[in-house]
Amino acid sequence: MPHLRPSIEQELVLALLQQHFTEPITNLALIEGGQIACTFAFRVGEQAYILRFMAANSMPISFAKEAFLSQTIASPQIPIPQVLQTGRWQDMHFAISRRVPGQMVEKLPVQAIVQLIPSIIATLDAIHQVDVSQRKNYGVFNEQGVGLYTNWRSFLIKVKDEEEDWDYFGKWHSLFEKTFLERELFDDLFQRMMHLLDFCPTDRYLVHGNYSLRNILAHEGKITGVVDWLDARYGDFVYDIAGLDFWIPELRMRELCQQYYQERWGSIPFYKERVLCYECYIAMSAMRFFAKKEDERAYQWTRDRILRLLQGSA
Repeated sequence: MPHLRPSIEQELVLALLQQHFTEPITNLALIEGGQIACTFAFRVGEQAYILRFMAANSMPISFAKEAFLSQTIASPQIPIPQVLQTGRWQDMHFAISRRVPGQMVEKLPVQAIVQLIPSIIATLDAIHQVDVSQRKNYGVFNEQGVGLYTNWRSFLIKVKDEEEDWDYFGKWHSLFEKTFLERELFDDLFQRMMHLLDFCPTDRYLVHGNYSLRNILAHEGKITGVVDWLDARYGDFVYDIAGLDFWIPELRMRELCQQYYQERWGSIPFYKERVLCYECYIAMSAMRFFAKKEDERAYQWTRDRILRLLQGSA
C-alpha cells in the first residue's frame, strides 16, 4: 500500500521542536491523524501541543492556510485550535498548534454522538455564516484566502482532469488501468453530476470541505475543536451537508440539517438535487483516492453507497 503519511523518526521530530521551544519537550507520541498527515502530540511545561507533518507534494495548499483561518475566523462558535507555527522542513510541511481537550467525535459512543448532533449542525451553520464577501473567487483557496477558481462549476468539474506531476494525484488516469478504479462508473457519475449542476447556485459561502466526525473534537458534551481545514473552499454550503450525509447515513444528517437550516434561514431551493450533485463529486473524489491508496474495501463501500443514493433518487 502506498505510504500517504510521511514517516519520521522521533529523534528528528525532537530536533525540529527544539528549534521552536527553549523548554524541554515531553510526552512526545505519535497519535492518530488524518489520511495524509503524520501527527504527534507533545507537551512543553503545562501546555499540550499538536505537531503535524505532510509531504510537500501531497497538496498544493500548505498548513499556512489553517493558520490564516485560525487567525481570522476562530471564535467560540467556530473553535479552531490556534496554529502557532507553520513552515517547510526537509521535504515536508509542518504545523504546530495548541492541543484542545477532547477526542474525535467518531470515537465516542453512539449515544454521545447523537446528543452532539444539534451542536454539530449549529457549528456547521456558524461556519457557513462567515462573511466571505471580501474574499475572491471559488473553490479551494490558498493561505491568503483567495479561491483558485473563477466559479463553483469549474472547480467541481476539475475532478475529472489529471493534475500536475508534482501534485498528489498527478497523472491519475493510469489508475483506471492499474487499479480497481472503474472508468465506466466514474464517467457515469461525472455525467450525473454535470446534469445536477444546473440546480446548484453560484452563491459563495465558506465551506469546510471535509466536515466529518473525524475532524470534530468534543469534550464533556461540548464541541472543542474543528480541525483539518486544508480542503476549505468557497461555494455552496450544501456541499458540507452532502459530506455528512454521504459518510454517516445512519445519523440522517440530510434530513436534520434541512430541518435546521429551513427553520433558521428559510427554504433551500433544489435541496435534494444539490445534495445528490455533491455526493456524486464526493464519491468520485473518494474512489480516486482509495484506488491510489489501494484500499479496495473502502472503495467498494464508496461505490455501493453512491449507487444506493442514485437508485433512491430515481
